[in-house]
Amino acid sequence: MTNLQIEHLVERWEDRRDVKNQMGKFVHYLLLKKEASIVDDLWSAREDICYGVNDGWYVGQKEVRDYFGWFPGYTAKVAQCLKARFPEKLEGKTDEEIFGIGLMELKSVSNYVIEVAEDGETAKGYCCIFGYNTTVDTRGPISNWILGTVCMDFVYENDQWRILHMQYLEDINRPAGSDWGTVEPKTYPDLTEFEALRGLTPPQPSRKETLHTLYSGSREATKLPPLPQPYTTFAETFSYGI
Repeated sequence: MTNLQIEHLVERWEDRRDVKNQMGKFVHYLLLKKEASIVDDLWSAREDICYGVNDGWYVGQKEVRDYFGWFPGYTAKVAQCLKARFPEKLEGKTDEEIFGIGLMELKSVSNYVIEVAEDGETAKGYCCIFGYNTTVDTRGPISNWILGTVCMDFVYENDQWRILHMQYLEDINRPAGSDWGTVEPKTYPDLTEFEALRGLTPPQPSRKETLHTLYSGSREATKLPPLPQPYTTFAETFSYGI
């Protein structure tokens, strides 16, 4: 790293703060069920954005938008299903008032590693996540413990930091009260009052690839993406994208 003037050091501190805030905003958008605006608000407008999960990639604006764009419809259907199941509590409430009811996706982010390029054009962020995700499907509400890793490439675009590439990799995604080390997760019976939710699943990754394997007692030692290292320009470092 070169010797930097105090003004440049302050700018780099502000950049790291803003990158950290963007990572926090991402998980808060999930909590607040704001997936409808998550791409417009947090992601780059470039066409080469991508989002990686354990079993593959969503590549480009359309695929990333289609993935996150699925959730508002699901959230609305869950609300209507719960309204029919609990009319004494929800009858008379508007769709807007009950949007997001029954769902809770809270992921704490910690252990940040953030590097901003010396040229100030890109940045990299890496953190651990721990939390829970209460979903609703044909089994009714199911709460899952979540542990994993998130790593992102950022680009400075229109005077703000935007997500360019992201990997969201889970080690644990198991129902609360179940054994994390078993191969098969705990099962729950279907409930007839939630039949309307059958078959509702997000779009699958278009590029199937095992990026990370969920933890089990039989899982071999599994590597994670490398931590960010100091760098000058994006051309000289690795990418968290495809």
